[in-house]
Amino acid sequence: MAQQHRSTQRALDILSLLALCGDTKGYTLTEIATALDVPKSSVSPIIHTLEANHYLKYSSPEAKYSIGRKAFEVGSAYVKNDIFYSQAISIMQSIVDACSETCHMGELQGINVQYLMKVESPEPISMFSAVGKQIPANCTALGKALLCEHTLDEIKALFKDGLPKMTEHSVADAEQLYQQTKMVRKTQIAREKEENYQFIQCLATPIYKNEKPLFAMSVSVPTFRYTEEKGQQIEKLLLEAKKNLELIL
Repeated sequence: MAQQHRSTQRALDILSLLALCGDTKGYTLTEIATALDVPKSSVSPIIHTLEANHYLKYSSPEAKYSIGRKAFEVGSAYVKNDIFYSQAISIMQSIVDACSETCHMGELQGINVQYLMKVESPEPISMFSAVGKQIPANCTALGKALLCEHTLDEIKALFKDGLPKMTEHSVADAEQLYQQTKMVRKTQIAREKEENYQFIQCLATPIYKNEKPLFAMSVSVPTFRYTEEKGQQIEKLLLEAKKNLELIL
């Protein structure tokens, strides 16, 4: 393997860290240095260079750094030029047009699902989420879809510190999660009801490459708008999207 350039690697680590900061407004210099386990004196000039070139944004009141405009432009260019991503966004938009509910695409990152893409529902009440956010996989339909080819031992190893709970309905037992993922393997549809957010339920399907789920796509519905008829419509839309996306992966 080629030798890594330390400063370049640290710049990439900083961007990756801030890209995944979720609902926070970013991190301070001290928090970045602590998270990366490097001296402040080493990361400070890198951070200032990234900020000067608009890859990071600095907020004076909180003294925090977050992802800047140039980083967004680079990521947007990738999405625009990558065939899979552009096709996925188009397909997701068609799903939202058909069912008027929010559609997500995600991938597995450790024990979490990371949201990669989102097309918003036109309805005034919908699920709050954000691209880049990570949620425990056991609490989401996306996660169950992504875990559907895991064995019980693999699930236990992955969640060696236990299964996190986000609501009282979250699956907290590895055996129960495994039984649900086995059903996903059979039907290609994962289900979750109020395991992530109250009053929200989701359906998802795994998107396979080389016989393993690489991504998953979901539709989130407020429980008061969910009906069996809508559920069947969403399942059909997801399975059709799965078939089309797997052809271009």
